[in-house]
Amino acid sequence: MKLPKIIGIAGTNGAGKDTLGELLTELQNYKFVSVSDILREELTKQGIPHEREHMRALSTKWASEHGPAVLSVKTIEAYVEEERREGYSGLAIGSIRRVAEAKAVHDEGGVVIWVDADRQTRYERLQKNSRGRSEDRVSYEDWASQEDAEMHPIGDDPNALNMAALRDVVDIKIDNNFASQQQYRNFLIEHFDLTTS
Repeated sequence: MKLPKIIGIAGTNGAGKDTLGELLTELQNYKFVSVSDILREELTKQGIPHEREHMRALSTKWASEHGPAVLSVKTIEAYVEEERREGYSGLAIGSIRRVAEAKAVHDEGGVVIWVDADRQTRYERLQKNSRGRSEDRVSYEDWASQEDAEMHPIGDDPNALNMAALRDVVDIKIDNNFASQQQYRNFLIEHFDLTTS
């Protein structure tokens, strides 16, 4: 598969979005930006803990103030400037969470990939891998409840996260129920022909 210049990576927490982004960086010279990291940086500046509910609230606030595609649009704009200086082959935007963000990727000729896996498996991965993110250190019940809130928002706020609607507009879906991260990496390398650029 010929990869477009811009790839949006969406999906559930712990499914393997960052692994795909990191492979695109390592093997294809893409710049990988996780919008979750952008939110974490802002929360740090504000002295607010990196909990999913705070990240979700900040994301919704920015979407209300600047439009629902704000995170993707700003990332793409920054990349266009940086690409000239750094010579990247493309841009991978991780943790896309809204339909409007996917549309921004599509408007630039890109594709959006959805990565998912069994819920219990994802939770166990997050606990085992301990990425050092405080939002991952919660009980399974709290974690699942937070995910449900992101998948199916309550109310009619058009700027709220709506992962279920996003899942319906992606171009490619990947099921990462592999027994190991290496098996998943091997699948991605073969599926997307990610030989070194």
